[in-house]
Amino acid sequence: MLDHQLIDSLGDLCGMASGYKDWDGTPVAIDTENKIPLLAAMGFDVSSNAALKQAIATEQLKLWQSPLSPVTVVHQGQSFSFVLRCPKSKRPSSIEVQITLENGDQVTHHADLTTAVVSETVKMERKEYIALEVSVPEYLPLGYHTMAVQGKTLTAEAGLIVVPEVCYEPEAMKQGAKIWGSGIQLYTVRSERNWGMGDLTDLGALAAGMGEQGADFVGLNPVHALYPSNPLHCSPYSPSTRLFDNVLYIDPEQVAEYADSASAREIVAHHQGLIDQLRSTDLVEYDKVAPLKMSVLELLFNEFAEQHLGKGTDRDQAFTAFCQSRGARLDQFALYEALYEHFRKTDINSWGWRCWPEAYQTPDSKEVRAFAKTNQARITFFKYLQWQMDEQLHAAQEKAKDAGMMVGLYRDLAVGVDSNGADVWTDRNLFVLEASTGAPPDGLGPMGQDWGLPPFNPVVLKEERYQPFVELIRNNMRNCGALRIDHAMGLFRLWWCPNGNTDNNGARYGCYVHYPLQDLLGIIKLESHRQQCLVFGEDLGVVPQEITDSLPPARMYGSVMGIFQQDKDRYTAPDKYREKALAMLVCHDTPTMKGWWDGKDIDLMESLGFFSEERAAADHDAREQTRKAVLNTLADLGELPEGVDLQASTAPAFSRTIMEKFSYYLALSASQITGFQLEDVMMIDSPVNVPGTCSEYPNWRRRLPQSISAMLASKENQLFFANLSGCRKAK
Repeated sequence: MLDHQLIDSLGDLCGMASGYKDWDGTPVAIDTENKIPLLAAMGFDVSSNAALKQAIATEQLKLWQSPLSPVTVVHQGQSFSFVLRCPKSKRPSSIEVQITLENGDQVTHHADLTTAVVSETVKMERKEYIALEVSVPEYLPLGYHTMAVQGKTLTAEAGLIVVPEVCYEPEAMKQGAKIWGSGIQLYTVRSERNWGMGDLTDLGALAAGMGEQGADFVGLNPVHALYPSNPLHCSPYSPSTRLFDNVLYIDPEQVAEYADSASAREIVAHHQGLIDQLRSTDLVEYDKVAPLKMSVLELLFNEFAEQHLGKGTDRDQAFTAFCQSRGARLDQFALYEALYEHFRKTDINSWGWRCWPEAYQTPDSKEVRAFAKTNQARITFFKYLQWQMDEQLHAAQEKAKDAGMMVGLYRDLAVGVDSNGADVWTDRNLFVLEASTGAPPDGLGPMGQDWGLPPFNPVVLKEERYQPFVELIRNNMRNCGALRIDHAMGLFRLWWCPNGNTDNNGARYGCYVHYPLQDLLGIIKLESHRQQCLVFGEDLGVVPQEITDSLPPARMYGSVMGIFQQDKDRYTAPDKYREKALAMLVCHDTPTMKGWWDGKDIDLMESLGFFSEERAAADHDAREQTRKAVLNTLADLGELPEGVDLQASTAPAFSRTIMEKFSYYLALSASQITGFQLEDVMMIDSPVNVPGTCSEYPNWRRRLPQSISAMLASKENQLFFANLSGCRKAK
């Protein structure tokens, strides 16, 4: 039997928690046995106590034999100090610290260590090591720097990141301005001109129209790259990569080459009947939209290659500049896309790199290099698609700002990536493939949740000086005014679930693994200032105190979900809402307002077999009390719909008036940012996603019933939007 003390000791070195507070505040101890498969997933030999002892010794020795941590993050406003480790017998009396700034300038500091504080002492392999606290008084500018330390007996080099105290906020937000905007799942958008799913031209039109109505943002679902060769893999929260974008959102007719490509225009004309049919469907037909759109985009690339590529034209120079700005990551992603397409053509069941021949499962093999050499045109095509996404997203953001929006587009950063996708293939060492992220058991989900997304290895992330995280945040702050970080608790800890055929398989047998919250938060703050991007953190569910204590001081706006704000027979008073928060009534993981009010979500869960008849009946009874709590709250605000009797045995059926009045309740809240889903304006009762389902429900496909132009032209909607603006300005 394995020694639990050894398991816990190794787990501590890797950031594994010993316990946590549950959703209702109850302390929960994590079973030591749960850590075993997760330590194995991280690459440790856990087969015996001797192996555990060796792993612990190796990790400790690696720490103490490294004079510096791989990277240090310094928050402006705090003193800059770092830890220097060395054998006690070789303690230097002084060191020279040379800092090379991001711009190439150098700062040198001579540190006297004769009086430096020894913060820790350990004995390992008959040698005593000490940790010294070294302070550097020099002022350092914000940025990504490097630090070299030179002493009589040691030399070391590490990354140094200097970050601001808070995230970026528009000046008006600093002064307490309250804004509102709309949330949308872009693929659901219906218009008279798209090809059966919303695209970036629709987004620009929506942003311009909502800006004219007084909105300050349009919130998007994640637009991360999925798999154009496998379009039915359509969950925006299970992307191939979070560094690049979903090219199915490109509007081919707005690509510059479209006007010059007769062959592309001929294909569109030939398939006009199909396009009309796709526009009329109630669900997005990805398997029909994708091949049509990709075939046209191929012709547009051919036109670009013939007229511009390598010829020094303005278009060629713009493309070259884009590729250079995105660097090696773009090269690797485009190579992955070309390989995925290649193997998908030979095997329809090839759903990722693990299905490929072994020689192609790593990006640095000679076979992959040979493929890249002979398929440069195809790789360039996938780079071209990302360039067009970038151009069209930029154009949509410009339309938002031109319409007077303070923020414009806000993007959504998914919590993870598909284990079979480009990010994992490119940097497999960064991910723990034998584990997946999820959530622990709670009152609503006694089995816990397993999202099937491999987590970052926190040890490797730091060894890589956080560069993958820097690129992740930077790329997702492009062409937008705000970034929403899904499951912001992941900056501090993630619930790891073991994979594989073991007794400990499943979210119930998981463990929290910690991440360097202040370091990651610091990088977010730095990038938000550089790109002038507001930041929201989705902090719903089981929220640790560390997140509650850290987000508000950093000016990372939290999240409030309005339908969950019931307190007995009332809802939280608007003036009691969190100020630094994005407040919404519903979102992509909840029912729509109408579906929630009518209890359609309960009926759906019963029909899918997730709820028993007894559970459904109990939830319907509870929902009736919830409806009455809403009405009581509206009455307190003087917003009770006309003709509603608070003493009636049942609440009235959902109506446009109830939707508007409940929305005004939220708009009157103290939260500086409030968001409203356009599907609620259209009175939709079916959800866009049912968490926990796959084939049981057509997730991520349900389209809006009304076109954006019709929605914006409605006098009823215009009055509603004007009233939202009025509520936001009310004192």
